[in-house]
Amino acid sequence: MREAPAPQGDPIIQVRGVRKTFSAQGRDLTVFAGFDYTIERGAFLSVIGPSGCGKSTLLKIISGLEPASAGEVIFNGRVVNGPPKGMIYVFQQYTKSIFPWRTVIQNIRFGLDSQKRLPSREAHEKCMEYVRLVGLEGYEDYYPYQLSGGMQQRVVIARALICEPEVLLMDEPFSAVDAMTRAILQELTLKIWDTLPITIVFVTHDVDEAVFLSNRIISLSRAPAMLREDAVIDLPYPRDQITTRADPLFTQHRQSLFASIFLQEKEVVAQR
Repeated sequence: MREAPAPQGDPIIQVRGVRKTFSAQGRDLTVFAGFDYTIERGAFLSVIGPSGCGKSTLLKIISGLEPASAGEVIFNGRVVNGPPKGMIYVFQQYTKSIFPWRTVIQNIRFGLDSQKRLPSREAHEKCMEYVRLVGLEGYEDYYPYQLSGGMQQRVVIARALICEPEVLLMDEPFSAVDAMTRAILQELTLKIWDTLPITIVFVTHDVDEAVFLSNRIISLSRAPAMLREDAVIDLPYPRDQITTRADPLFTQHRQSLFASIFLQEKEVVAQR
């Protein structure tokens, strides 16, 4: 298993002086007022922070789905002006991104065909490789309505991974599933990160989830968002839901990061 990248490692994404302002109800809301951060190649970085601080907005700016008002994002040495090749976004609402009229393997093949055309036999074998990677053997000919929510999200992840991205951006991908399914999907995500040469940037409201998954976590302040904490999570890999969560280091990281968010939320409530 990989550990946290060295602080001076190879950067894959650089966020430089990003500013983002939205206009709503006759006034401007500044989400970022000059945000800087560097993401190292091979990292598993989670982004946490209070509700409305701009976590998902940051992910969309990095992906090129949302333009910055000022500043720039550099991916592999090039400025991001739109969704770049080599970066895939997994949305929170998987039911809106999966194709209900396609089977599991047809959904996954859509991701492959969008990148390159392969002979039918080779494409099928490639799709089956990713069916196995996400643990859906035996379900490849099922339609989404025949699958649980967790299984549907596995399909969406497999479709993203078959494009062989360098960066996987995940926006609260497990928030709509039950607790047990969420735990299983967390371990699956770690398996994927360990198996493939990939960098993962993961947005979540769940501090425990962030600590369990990540080798680095950034905690944002309320808008206009600033970097409140940048924590290296030095828990050993491989991780599992029983042993890792029982480690005193897990509790230490969880308490520190939770406090950084909870205190901000208390301040907001006190001001009302």
